[in-house]
Amino acid sequence: MNAPATAFPNPRASIVSHIANQDLLHLYRDGHPDYKRIADLTKLSKADLSKISQVAKSSVRFDTHIPEPVAARLREIANIANLVAEFFAGDAQKVGLWFEIANPMLGNASPRDMIRFGRYKRLLNFVIDAREAEAATPR
Repeated sequence: MNAPATAFPNPRASIVSHIANQDLLHLYRDGHPDYKRIADLTKLSKADLSKISQVAKSSVRFDTHIPEPVAARLREIANIANLVAEFFAGDAQKVGLWFEIANPMLGNASPRDMIRFGRYKRLLNFVIDAREAEAATPR
């Protein structure tokens, strides 16, 4: 039942590898997500957010009354954006471009389209795998 410590050489990495180390893109203010900034960075419209969070388009808003499903999706997207920002040294313009441009490793879909198609988890796994591959590459 109790595995020796050597069975998991770096358990911390696997537990938190899906969470950005820091908010390089300043998508949070005073510990609260700036939902509008997140949507603007990824160029997701209210219609897109309505679809991916399954709420009426008329309900999508960015203030303190934001519907929880919309807020949850935007927090997930902010996390992916900050994970990618770690690769681009915090360059918001490059992160925005990364979301916009078709990626051959995603079947020529853009990361933004992956989100629009409801493939957030696949996109997150892609980013995690890419980060792990980058970290494993000798320099």
